[in-house]
Amino acid sequence: MLSKTQQPDFDPLIITDRETGRKYYGGDQDWYKSNTRAFAGCGSVACANMLRTLAVKYPDKFTGDKVSDDLGKLAAGDCYRDDFLSLMSGIYKTMLVIEMPFIRRIYDLCRRGNKLFKRLLIPSFGLGIGGFIRGCLKYCRSRGLMLHMHSLPTAFCPYDRGLKFIEEGLEKCGSVVMLTSYNRHPLKLYSGESGRLENGYDSRDGVRSHFMTITGIVREENGEPLIKLSTWGRVATVPYDKLNRSWHLSRAYTSCLYYLTPTASETVVRADLRHSFKVMIRAFFLGAFGRFIPSGKKDTA
Repeated sequence: MLSKTQQPDFDPLIITDRETGRKYYGGDQDWYKSNTRAFAGCGSVACANMLRTLAVKYPDKFTGDKVSDDLGKLAAGDCYRDDFLSLMSGIYKTMLVIEMPFIRRIYDLCRRGNKLFKRLLIPSFGLGIGGFIRGCLKYCRSRGLMLHMHSLPTAFCPYDRGLKFIEEGLEKCGSVVMLTSYNRHPLKLYSGESGRLENGYDSRDGVRSHFMTITGIVREENGEPLIKLSTWGRVATVPYDKLNRSWHLSRAYTSCLYYLTPTASETVVRADLRHSFKVMIRAFFLGAFGRFIPSGKKDTA
């Protein structure tokens, strides 16, 4: 195990398949056997990714008699796909994912990737701001781990404020979860070795309604920040300028950033659970009226 002050000499989001040896960069919702969970499971993947980086940063908080084994495994040097999928499944069950029972049964019988059924059948309404916060915190609390959730609704978020929040989250948690709402933005999804920005990429022009995990900030040749992400088990990037511009649309009304830090207080966890719906209300408010609020006021809110 790593000590609290020891910095890892490995990327904590490299996940290995025990049978094939294949390496992934973070979890992948496509690992779920259920088509419905594969459709709506990005939130549970992002939460598991964030817990992994937090465990590597604070291993002493994830080990001990009070914390369950599934969380304790996250503090180990190596991370394996079967253990990670079990964690993702446990988190999914605690999140308020709104599924359509009858349609879900039909959808789960379909061939994975069938475009016709993807267009005609929507088995779930997915996960929102409040459900993500409550699901993460309740899952960890039920397994002996108390965490504090930091969140920032990003509709009409000033450039500097969003970037500062991401930098703080990377420093304190090791990763930051990003929920993209209907504010479409581009994405480069790399096909090289896990965690490396190499060997070509697929361009995605209209990413929306998706949870992803921010794992770093690199600088482009012009000095502009480039956000490094984990999604679908691969490494991806999006220019921060384009991401921030996507937040300045009314369609960004449920977009949000999150990160976790350890706490010893049950009171803090209960307050965060109560506050989760306030975060959601604030996000809707900013989506509706954020364009009329001077950036200075938004920074001090």
